[in-house]
Amino acid sequence: MGFGTIEGMGDEENRALRSWYWYDWANQAFALTVLTVLVPQLLSSMFELSTGGGTEVGSLKITGDTFYAIILGSASLFVAIVSPVLGAIADRMPIKKKILWVYTVIGVLFTAMMGVAPHLEAGSAYRFLAFCLVIGNIGFAGGNVIYYAFMPNLADSGSMDHVSSWGYAYGFAGGSLILIVHLLVGLTGFFGVSDPWSPWVLSFIFVTSAMWWLGFGMQLFRNTPEPEIPNPKEYDSALEAVRDGISEVRKTFGEIRKFKILAIYLASYLLFFDGINTIGGMASAFGDSVLRLNPTMNFVLLLMVNITAVPMTVIGGKLANRFGTKRVLGWSLGVYSVVAILAVGFAPLELEDDHERYDFQYDFNDETGEYELTTLYDRGVKGWVSKSGDGDLDFRDSFFEYMFETVPDTSESERWSDDDVVIDSISMSQATSLRSEVAMMSEHRFSFSFEGGDLDGSRYVGEEHPTIIEGELADWWPNLLRDNVWEPLNFGVSLQWIMLGMMVGIVMGTAGAQARSLFTMLTPSSRSTEFFGFFGFIGKAAAVFGPIVYAISAATMGSRMAVASVVVVILIGWSLFIFIDVEEGIRVARQEDIEAGLIVE
Repeated sequence: MGFGTIEGMGDEENRALRSWYWYDWANQAFALTVLTVLVPQLLSSMFELSTGGGTEVGSLKITGDTFYAIILGSASLFVAIVSPVLGAIADRMPIKKKILWVYTVIGVLFTAMMGVAPHLEAGSAYRFLAFCLVIGNIGFAGGNVIYYAFMPNLADSGSMDHVSSWGYAYGFAGGSLILIVHLLVGLTGFFGVSDPWSPWVLSFIFVTSAMWWLGFGMQLFRNTPEPEIPNPKEYDSALEAVRDGISEVRKTFGEIRKFKILAIYLASYLLFFDGINTIGGMASAFGDSVLRLNPTMNFVLLLMVNITAVPMTVIGGKLANRFGTKRVLGWSLGVYSVVAILAVGFAPLELEDDHERYDFQYDFNDETGEYELTTLYDRGVKGWVSKSGDGDLDFRDSFFEYMFETVPDTSESERWSDDDVVIDSISMSQATSLRSEVAMMSEHRFSFSFEGGDLDGSRYVGEEHPTIIEGELADWWPNLLRDNVWEPLNFGVSLQWIMLGMMVGIVMGTAGAQARSLFTMLTPSSRSTEFFGFFGFIGKAAAVFGPIVYAISAATMGSRMAVASVVVVILIGWSLFIFIDVEEGIRVARQEDIEAGLIVE
């Protein structure tokens, strides 16, 4: 009958269920490629390129990952505000599919529009991309609130672990497949360019992600019926519906004591989902800004995470059936806590004689007698150094005469333009002068290495380079691990990232699926959309709260301390599990459905 179907259900019911799964398959093109892999590192990179490694606002240091955290939190604010009201209205009118359709169209449209950003100037590019991300995420996150509310109507309560796990598995599989396509296009030079992540490749990724979302998502709108409403209500105007929705939200807050177990779980969920959301949302930006990971490697690693998550999500559902949903969810949160602790300790190995890991690599050509320039990840000088950002001002003043054929006057706001030609090789005398300049000026975020010729072995690392870990509160931990674990094992930052990725992949789907499943068990089916509106509200509140806390912590105490705060939040949320009596919560939810006439004893 198909993957994820339920024995004993009719063909129509199973087709409706499979179509619901396919929407998860569809929108994971946004959740994985756009929101998790590409935009965090792209927006972080664009911001740092525009500002020269970051900017200062008063005493706060805003780096690429900090800026992305602010945007990510802002992107969830609208959904957090409107979800409870829309949920209450949708519980009284058969409009769930209409609301989901509107959210889907908004998300698809602004995902496609992100393809314009790579073609804009650096300063405009990151602003436009941030704007599209905010609106696109409203479509994605708002749609998920309504999409989740279909679940209690697709199968009986005893099948919720099965349904939730298979929904997540479909999502990870669909997201992984489109990410493989994007990775192949980037690596094979599909558009005839040497840069695997050229503007046209990036545009292709954004547009195809939007098409994937819309195309596969159509099955839900065609085959999954509008959930039945026990006592549908008609309104004379939209304003009346909103007022009734707000009134119902107030009523639900007033009745929260009636659903004590559910209320405790929502408080727990707010905390632990804050941690999970922050790890998933900030990983790519953290890797780019703090660890300076290879963008292609970041693609590959996050793909591995999601491929691992496909079977592990199904296995997690089976474990939940055997050991209990709450217990398996708790195990997953424990793994996430370990992941966060290790992430704080991730650190690039010291550069030393590893010539190919330096940002600017000068190799001596015996035939020409000159030093030829290669840049890290082949990003080029223009891909590393800000055109006008204050953070790279001293660097531009000191070194650009060795990097461009013509350098504009220093009084100009921009030290180079897109038409300026980069110097690919310099003479021995120029290289000697450059080495002298580099030796004297170290207040920058880059590294230089000379290989061959008279300058062979000359290496210089700027004070703000990612391998220089000092000055922040949590720096003792990555230095301790680097000196005693990473360096002795020759465990570079890419291998560290793989380790984190595989650990997250094992529990990522299980944590999300069992968190959703547990909420479904504790929720009356007669008020599913309303309560899932609250579920969405709590989730989006966490999605707002987590990144903002990360941004404040990163700006005041450093990015690694921001990740450390995630551990505390997860542990606090996990500790509330001792107050969650699942059987009692299910009993209360069932009694509510009996009183609403949805269940006849």
